[in-house]
Amino acid sequence: MSWSEIQPRHWQRPLGENERMIKWIGDRSHPAGREHWSITVIGTFTLWGSLKDSNILPKVRNAWKLLRFQHPSIASTAGTDVLDYLIPDHTALEQWASETLHVISDATITAGDLVPDLKPSPYVTGYFLPHTGEFVLHTAHWRTDGPGALQLLNAFFVALASDEDSATLAWGEEHVRLAPSIEEVLELPEKATPEIQAATAECLKSGALVAGSIGLPFRADPDIRPGRTNMIRRRLSEATSNAILARCKERGIKPLSAIHASLAAANFAGSASSPDGTGHYTSTMRFSLRPYLRKPFDSAQYASALYTGSYMAKVAPDSSWEENATQYDKLYTAGLSREFLIARRQFALQVNGLLQRTGQLGPPRSEVDISSIEDGDKLVTQVHYFGGGREGGLEVLDFSLGLESTSKESYLVFWTYRGRVELNLVYNEAFYDQAVMVGILDTLEGSLRKALQVEGS
Repeated sequence: MSWSEIQPRHWQRPLGENERMIKWIGDRSHPAGREHWSITVIGTFTLWGSLKDSNILPKVRNAWKLLRFQHPSIASTAGTDVLDYLIPDHTALEQWASETLHVISDATITAGDLVPDLKPSPYVTGYFLPHTGEFVLHTAHWRTDGPGALQLLNAFFVALASDEDSATLAWGEEHVRLAPSIEEVLELPEKATPEIQAATAECLKSGALVAGSIGLPFRADPDIRPGRTNMIRRRLSEATSNAILARCKERGIKPLSAIHASLAAANFAGSASSPDGTGHYTSTMRFSLRPYLRKPFDSAQYASALYTGSYMAKVAPDSSWEENATQYDKLYTAGLSREFLIARRQFALQVNGLLQRTGQLGPPRSEVDISSIEDGDKLVTQVHYFGGGREGGLEVLDFSLGLESTSKESYLVFWTYRGRVELNLVYNEAFYDQAVMVGILDTLEGSLRKALQVEGS
């Protein structure tokens, strides 16, 4: 069921099953003031020309309202079963902007200082740090995914470089851009057919690969509660990045496949779960569903939507780097089948049912898993010209992508941007020392350099 106007200026639709599943997982951390898997993107930018000479703070607030107009789902709110969107009048719009957009005036604070302490919000929230030229966008994962969050960041920069006034917009017609659920976009029936039931059973099988998987040693005191999520960013040099990307091209494998194989090596090296060396490494094969969707849902127009899917894959401890990289590359290159897509509703229903009954999907995991958006240049444009002209604008120098983890499971996020290989390792500080995670990154980078025969700094 799509969005419908249940009262004047009040639009509503049911939560999709995938949204319900991810929301349930995230909401469990709310009592501690956290939100598992919440997504944070940070864009660092500089202004030039006429845009630099203007008063930037009103422009940031105007851009934030323009972003809502183009992507109204950032201002929808979730109940237990439904999503609601209220078309704002002038007062409500200004109140929403004041509640969700924050200017950090303390010049001693960076985005890195800010992010670990971000709290859950009913909406997408934005934070502007004028002294560092950073803009932070924070959202619950049920509302979007990694590619979508970066598309929203890009849309904000487009709005910031625009000379359009949010007060002149046709507020009241933005509801046509509210995002539908993935189940609706894929036109999946509410009652699963035998074909869908069979496809779902196949999708669920990969979850069994978690059993026997290795993990990192962690603080096991039963009284320990999750703390802050820390992020360790590693940006490889231009020369090293160029060499890695060139070697991958020569070998005919995706850079993501090479990174994944080296992450497996780092997990095996750091594991204490299988001292006899028999445990395998299970990780997640994540895919954006956007390339598989019909127009316009395959585009940035629906950035604020959860259009993602995944399954599990394992590699053995005695497999070589080349064997693991080849296996991952075959899986990434193969992409997703029709059977995977038609199972999205029923899969989420059954997983969510298991979560509701047991509170978890299985034994706690402590490996470093992987997530990627691969080519960031396809999602975040480097230069935006003010008003469409050339007399001024903004340049995006860098961005980062991370997520909150309130569990023992950690995540490596990989992407490339402006020709650089970028890694961001996120972990919960209650369970791991920073030195351990730095060691994981060192081992990963060493494995990658050795396998691809890349030297230098």
